[in-house]
Amino acid sequence: MTAMESIDIAFPQTLPEALALMADEATRGQPLAGGTDLMVQWESGVRPPPARAIDIKHLHELHEISETHDELVIGGAVTHAHLRRTAMIRHYAPALAEAAATVGGGQIQAMGTIAGSIANASPAGDLAPSLLAADARVVVASVRGERNLSLQSFIRGYRKIDLAPDELIVRFVIPVKKPTEREQFRKLGPRAAQAISKIMGSYRGEIRDGTITRFSVALGSVAPTAVRLPDVEALVVGRTLDAALLDEAERCAAASVKPITDIRSTAEYRQWVSGRLIRGFLEHVGADN
Repeated sequence: MTAMESIDIAFPQTLPEALALMADEATRGQPLAGGTDLMVQWESGVRPPPARAIDIKHLHELHEISETHDELVIGGAVTHAHLRRTAMIRHYAPALAEAAATVGGGQIQAMGTIAGSIANASPAGDLAPSLLAADARVVVASVRGERNLSLQSFIRGYRKIDLAPDELIVRFVIPVKKPTEREQFRKLGPRAAQAISKIMGSYRGEIRDGTITRFSVALGSVAPTAVRLPDVEALVVGRTLDAALLDEAERCAAASVKPITDIRSTAEYRQWVSGRLIRGFLEHVGADN
């Protein structure tokens, strides 16, 4: 790619070295891991290529995948391919693994990272809904220390995140799915993969003794950012799952989203599908109950 030829790229060997580069305006550069979004944007002119970049893909501190104290910890440089294939993630956060499996083709999944997907802050990013529905947190770091934020507050708007110029996304912390909980990811696009979503979503929920005790749900491509649907969540939790509630929740979801019409779909279709997705998620959590 010709846009890459003019960029001065640094290759730190450790996370502290990378943070030191980010701390100094003279050495600070665009963090670069997989680059599957950035390099396309630079080459197409959507955004100008930076004067400097810092390659962080091979920093071992950013490749952690572990489970401790009922939380799953995923380093920022973990790729979509690892997300979809790692048994720990498939067990404790299956919707995230399902979402990662729909991102582009094999080459994109092998290069693109979880931090890059979230940092891009696209409303059509496939990973955000699963992370939001699971109440994920994002940890960012600089030489000043770490900040631990809810993902919901970290994504501030269209292509906007709560990240200071000297900070890096270092890991994500996700509460593990309990054995009594269920979750699912669904995506609608022109094809099953290698297509930007018309709409996608994810939920995590639980039913006990016929009553919905948890239902957290998030959708993408229906607003400037991926969003939770608090009105739907408040409507269904504490209720018995029946035909009337399914109808009510479907209507509530369709009324809660504010999609746009673009080249991929119409606003009206996205509203209708939002309701159908919520109905499907509720039927999924209620299966066998």
